[in-house]
Amino acid sequence: MCCAVLTGVGVSRYNSCVLALIEGFYRLTRKMKEAEDQLAELKDLRERELEQFRGMTEEWMEAGEAYRAEIKRLELALAKESKDGMVSVALARHGSLVDRAGSKRFQAKLKRLSGSDDQGMCAVGGCWEEELG
Repeated sequence: MCCAVLTGVGVSRYNSCVLALIEGFYRLTRKMKEAEDQLAELKDLRERELEQFRGMTEEWMEAGEAYRAEIKRLELALAKESKDGMVSVALARHGSLVDRAGSKRFQAKLKRLSGSDDQGMCAVGGCWEEELG
């Protein structure tokens, strides 16, 4: 029995199996490397898209603030110049197409999305790096 352990495995008998294992390992390693490269590329793409989104969000919010300031200025001018004062402003607001509450809700959503993008990217990136590393 001790001699059987020391004799070893017949190389010619298992040669094709060993070569198939080596080739399979190489293929899987290559596929894993390609998947890691693709993941890194997608992370870079997502980061660029997030930066573009943040920039567009800032521009949108600045434009919204400018429009709000202009509306306020026009309302003050209307109140000052009309004989009815604030009554004419209230009547003008009643027929207005400007949705004051909806724009505030929209801006709150934009702020919330901008803040959560950083957290989501770190959480997803951290998980992948821990699993792969």
